[in-house]
Amino acid sequence: MSYKILIVDDEPANLRLLERLFRRDYQVITAASGREALELLGQHDVALLITDQRMPGMTGIELLKSTVPLRPHMVRMILTGYTDVSALVEAINCEHVYKYVTKPWNNDDLRLTVERALEHYETVKSRNVLEQANQRLSLRLQEMACGVVRAIADALEAKDEYVYGHARRVSSYATAIGRRMRLDVNRLEEISRAALLHDIGKIGTPESLLLKPSTPSDEERAVMQLHSERGARIISGVPEMAEIANAIQFHHEHFDGTGYPTGLQGEGIPLTSRIIRVADAYDAMTSPRPSHRACDHDAAIAQLKLKSGKEFDPKVVDAFCGLAALAEIRQSIAEGFWSSRPATTLPAENRMPLDDLVNEIKLDPIMAARVLRQANLNAVAEARTADIETACDRLGEEGVRAVGQHITRDRDDVDELWQHSLRCASAAKQLAARSHVIAPAEAYTLGLLHNIGEFLLRALFPEGMENILWLTDSLRTDREGAAFGVDHYQVGQWVLESCGLPNYLATAVQGYHDAARIHDPTTLLLHVADAIARATEPGEMAAQVALSANSLVMLRLTRGDLVEIHEQVAAAMADSYIVCVKATA
Repeated sequence: MSYKILIVDDEPANLRLLERLFRRDYQVITAASGREALELLGQHDVALLITDQRMPGMTGIELLKSTVPLRPHMVRMILTGYTDVSALVEAINCEHVYKYVTKPWNNDDLRLTVERALEHYETVKSRNVLEQANQRLSLRLQEMACGVVRAIADALEAKDEYVYGHARRVSSYATAIGRRMRLDVNRLEEISRAALLHDIGKIGTPESLLLKPSTPSDEERAVMQLHSERGARIISGVPEMAEIANAIQFHHEHFDGTGYPTGLQGEGIPLTSRIIRVADAYDAMTSPRPSHRACDHDAAIAQLKLKSGKEFDPKVVDAFCGLAALAEIRQSIAEGFWSSRPATTLPAENRMPLDDLVNEIKLDPIMAARVLRQANLNAVAEARTADIETACDRLGEEGVRAVGQHITRDRDDVDELWQHSLRCASAAKQLAARSHVIAPAEAYTLGLLHNIGEFLLRALFPEGMENILWLTDSLRTDREGAAFGVDHYQVGQWVLESCGLPNYLATAVQGYHDAARIHDPTTLLLHVADAIARATEPGEMAAQVALSANSLVMLRLTRGDLVEIHEQVAAAMADSYIVCVKATA
């Protein structure tokens, strides 16, 4: 094998001598200064660097140190006649120098030293390749293990619509708590994973107990309480997840020692478990269940404070109560505030005809959500509607005008989000007409409002969202959860629930983005509609809609149907744009 050797010396005679010594056996590159050597290292894969110590501008040791991040596996030798001994010792101790050779050198000894240096290079290189392969394998095994366990958790949640998304919400809350407590990145990752998997042990709990609408008996409660230890056993079988298993086992321990399974108390309970306990309790209180209605954010916070020092770690409760972003999001939803877009109140003489106003509302996610909320506000569950036109009919002309008195258009920075919502609404309506999964009017509303959580987060936290929007979807949801305590998909679900829409539409908004977690046709329909809306060309759409044959069968569609719908959406958007221009002219 022909190795590349870089020789650095400011004396031309030495360069020529060393080049003649090695050029028969190796590819020799020469440099007259440290700066020139660094430039050459950026262009060549050098196995061995031999440099003189005493050079103007940059000494040999300074050069060797500066090459470590550039060529970490390269072997380094230094030639010196009168060196700074302390600097040389430091460089050797830091493994920046493999050997040093004194001047004048013996050619035979130097050739032998170079041979051994290159043998050392091969050893280091092979060891590094093996270490990298092991690291990749270990990471891959962890990802596969977490993927399998998470799939089990998702399947468990899919059994019960009332807890759908529970694990992900608890993970977001717990990570936000840990971040507020200034825990390090590794601990935050542990908290995120443990919280995501905290209920995995319920896979062995009888379904009759999981779905029971009434309060369980003492005997049934004892069976339910086995899930934390069962979950720990499941996770402990995964390499390098011992800490996560430990956190899962004790996430129902109480700070005062009255919890289960072993009655740990205080700081004897793992910190990750104490954090999950608070996050889990908050989500249980604020999410509807068959046995009780959900309470609002303030009521849940009051309960956490009441039980601080008893069930919950006071420091963790304080950290959770300090999540101002989550409180602001909850308050905004409760008040029906989902966007801070500038609005123009039309004078009475310029009010548009009612039919035109209804059409305008159908083209605007924020206005549509306000109308639906108002129409469903006092209606019993059976009488609530997801049809925008029906909601407008129920409100009547004065009601519609009262809700829709501000005819708004988004600022430039969210115009594309609004346009995407329209494209998704059109695609969802046509998918529903062909698949018969849900009514086309419901599908249109679902597509129009599917990004309303993002509208709200942009309105409340414009600077924070500006730093997040450019990320990939998985990184973005993680960053939103850490920053706000919840991601925009979950916010969207809450908004739809506050508008009185059916649970199957609200949960579709929460889960449509993650194809691997989709279990029902409505969520799948929204996933496909969103992909169609994002595509600019049919070929691009085909790449985005990565559906299996079974998924297409579930929707009663062919890939040809998707192409046709994409073309029809483009045509419908052109018409909608003309309508919007006329409405705002």
